[in-house]
Amino acid sequence: MRKYKSIFPVFLLAFLLSACAGQSPGSAPDPASGVVSVPSSSQDISSGEASSSGAGSSSTAEFSFVPSEPASSSEQDLVSRVLNPSSETVVMSSSLPPTAAPSPAPAAKPMPAVTAKMPQAPGTEVFSKSGASVDYSDAGQGYVMVRYSGSSVIKVLVYFNGGSSYYQYNLAGDGVYVALPLQSGSGTYKVRFMENVSGNSYAELCSTQLSASVSGWGYTLYPNQYVSYGTSSAAVAKAKSLCASAASNAQKVAAIYQFITSTIKYDYQKADSVKAGYLPNVDSTLSAKTGICFDYAALMAAMCRAQGIPTRLIIGNTSVGYHAWNEIYLDGWKRYDSTFAAAGQSAGTYTAEKYY
Repeated sequence: MRKYKSIFPVFLLAFLLSACAGQSPGSAPDPASGVVSVPSSSQDISSGEASSSGAGSSSTAEFSFVPSEPASSSEQDLVSRVLNPSSETVVMSSSLPPTAAPSPAPAAKPMPAVTAKMPQAPGTEVFSKSGASVDYSDAGQGYVMVRYSGSSVIKVLVYFNGGSSYYQYNLAGDGVYVALPLQSGSGTYKVRFMENVSGNSYAELCSTQLSASVSGWGYTLYPNQYVSYGTSSAAVAKAKSLCASAASNAQKVAAIYQFITSTIKYDYQKADSVKAGYLPNVDSTLSAKTGICFDYAALMAAMCRAQGIPTRLIIGNTSVGYHAWNEIYLDGWKRYDSTFAAAGQSAGTYTAEKYY
């Protein structure tokens, strides 16, 4: 139906055009009389002779339709274009969306393998007296090596730049060197060997003073008495495995942190029974998969240091009590608390007291 409605105006237009073209000037209607003259023609419609007979009438009126002139060629073209759409085919181009893109970034390559740094006692600069020794040959690397051979109970106190505060360490009498950190950096250090005389009373056995010009990251890349590990340590091997595909130190830290927080569980019984002078054993923590905050922080420090990442073990106070956590250098020192992270919690505010 819609098709016919659209064609009807075209026929009407064609009819009007032909009618206008065939009307003679003399046949225009007289607007005054309102009478329309119908021109006569010698051609009649086959039944076009109409007679009226009746009283007083003998006239005959002839009606004829005058054929219009044929439509001009331009008019025929117009009608043809309307009625007969073009059969010409048009090849359309594809309409793909714009997809220009920069070249993809090359895949990140794993970092070269790292060999864990180990402290040395080369013996080039050594203080020795009363069975006690200090090898400070590598003091510029941020540590000294100390040992004692004897039966006395010994504590070592380390002072910095003449101050009264000190770091305190327990030292066995087995004659094995132990690394102690020079965590205050470059300056003058005093090392005192204190011998137990009774109860909690100690007297100086011997002491020495040394100057250190610490370079690089110092003690934060080496094991020491609080962060103890060796080249054959299981913690070192595990860190190497976790970081094998890492392309940056940040990825290494993330892998180690995720492993510790998802693997090590807090040992509440150990926390209730731990004694003064306790020192972490990172391989035991890794094997047992349990520990207290001191164990968490020591394991984190050992694994990161073994991968060449500067790491501090910090002991201090928090909102929930005396605690141990880490600071790791990744474009600045950043705090990592694997103990509370493993439980999805936070220790609140942190106040550092000692660095190891």
